[in-house]
Amino acid sequence: MFEKTLKYLRSLRFTIVLIALLGAILAIGLWVPQQSLLKDIYFDWKAQSPRLVAFLDFFQLTSVYTSWLTVTLWALFFLNLTLVMWQRIPLILKRIEMPASRIVDPETGGGFVFRAAYAVPEGTDGSSMVTALEKRGFAMVSNDSGFYAVKNRLSPIASALFHLSFFLILLGGLVSFYTEFIGFVDLAVGEPFGGTLAQYNARPTPKLPKVGSLPEVAFTVTSVEPHVVRNTPTGITVKVKEKTGAEHVVDINKPLNTAHSSFVFKHLGVAPLFVLKDPAGREVGGNYFKLDVVGGKTDTFRLGDLIFTARYYPDYEFKDGKHRTKSQEFNNPTFFLVAERDGKKVAEGTVPVLGGLNLAGGYRIEMKECPFWVRFYVIKQRGLSLVYLGFAIASIAVIWRLMFYRRELVGAFREKDGRRCLVVAGKSEYYKKLAEDEFARMCGELFGPPLAG
Repeated sequence: MFEKTLKYLRSLRFTIVLIALLGAILAIGLWVPQQSLLKDIYFDWKAQSPRLVAFLDFFQLTSVYTSWLTVTLWALFFLNLTLVMWQRIPLILKRIEMPASRIVDPETGGGFVFRAAYAVPEGTDGSSMVTALEKRGFAMVSNDSGFYAVKNRLSPIASALFHLSFFLILLGGLVSFYTEFIGFVDLAVGEPFGGTLAQYNARPTPKLPKVGSLPEVAFTVTSVEPHVVRNTPTGITVKVKEKTGAEHVVDINKPLNTAHSSFVFKHLGVAPLFVLKDPAGREVGGNYFKLDVVGGKTDTFRLGDLIFTARYYPDYEFKDGKHRTKSQEFNNPTFFLVAERDGKKVAEGTVPVLGGLNLAGGYRIEMKECPFWVRFYVIKQRGLSLVYLGFAIASIAVIWRLMFYRRELVGAFREKDGRRCLVVAGKSEYYKKLAEDEFARMCGELFGPPLAG
């Protein structure tokens, strides 16, 4: 009974059944809003169809990727792969073995791409021939009927490495799929990041992991330095300091990698500190506003009962009656603000750093400083190391199989036309024509020219 169960668990039929069931679960997950992936859609749907959602919740169809059925199927799938791999090991070991039964008649044996006969002096034994072939990298076994030699005898191990790499890639991909987190976070200079979900941008909605936690990272952006050469942006240097005290430098091609997570620089903006003063000069409001205005874009912010539309000039000048920027360098950062109340414009003008704009009723808006903010693309995946290891092993296996492939040679001493001769036959896993030429060249060097016919 146990053997029958094992036989079924490692069968191709069972593999197909598992793949079909897992595919059906994936389809359900794409059709039914999942609690962990589409929270907004899920809660809207639950409010509109509470009975249907309650029914689906009962059968765990709204959390189908982490349901007991899915976990069981994945466990059985990897058990199936493990059993198939284990079943292949004896076959691989059998190919590595060199029993005397592999010594066959070189003249009648099948599958050989090369056959030839060579004259040898009377009294020649096999010891010199064995030594010559061993120097060429062949392992040999012989008896009274002939010999069997093989080059790269251990190459079948590469097949086991292929199985192992496939297993690791699938396992790593599965772990990555279940632990993947993707989100965006905007951080200004001096702003601490604690890793809470509330700090991530609401749009686009963060992709939450089905299993595991958010990136467990806490750091502060200590400086942001854009690089502009000859009026062309060429890069950026972002310095961050972790809560542990470790410091890192992030640029366009160098993300922050920590705690299985990567923080990739995606976007640059400015976060000016605007304060609102009453007619007496007292501050009645103020805040840092992360404005997406670099590159000539406009953005809006609210301060008090006023809505401001902001346009940013990194190197401001007023020339020929127009507001413009002399260059892309951040030499004279200045905003042109348009203030509105209840849809009506009440003031407009330029505001440089430490400058201000007078508003209606004696109020005034001032810019105290203008630091930068950066947007990070954040991704966390725990299984990537397994995927990379799997691909590395697969690369080794490919090189091993294709460059160090097996070549087999059988031979026996015969009497032909009254002369003692050595009859040999050779075959190869790959590159049949190349192997035939290799055998002809090697045997010619070892035994001289072949006999005619």
